[in-house]
Amino acid sequence: MLWQFYNTIREIEATFRTLRTDLDLRPIYHKNDDSTMAHLNLGLLAYWVVNTVRYQLKKQDIHSGWREIVRTMNTQKTVTTLAQNIDDQVIMIRRCSEPNQQVLKLYDALKFKYAPLKKKKYVVHKYELQDCQSIEQQPFLSG
Repeated sequence: MLWQFYNTIREIEATFRTLRTDLDLRPIYHKNDDSTMAHLNLGLLAYWVVNTVRYQLKKQDIHSGWREIVRTMNTQKTVTTLAQNIDDQVIMIRRCSEPNQQVLKLYDALKFKYAPLKKKKYVVHKYELQDCQSIEQQPFLSG
């Protein structure tokens, strides 16, 4: 029984370490009680989501840690493509890459769609694309 408590606490601490990095949950930014409480609530909400996902995966006999789940899911990317048509309009197309077998296994276990985003196509005005680099260099969270 004591060993189970130890492993549970160890698992919670490892998850919070990953969440602090991924969500930038650092208490040093807070100067008042309200922002500290918001920090705690966000951290607990994030842990609740992680715990729910891991519980659903364990029911499907997938016992990966949160860091491994994030690493696996980060293999599927959102791709943004920009093109200019003959009317001098910029067309932006966003779609998800094809998931690999490990990602498909997680999607099936969680009953999620294989492509979290549907293909989206926009006409973007040039003045909105002044900083085109920000689209190409979006940071991805890593586990």
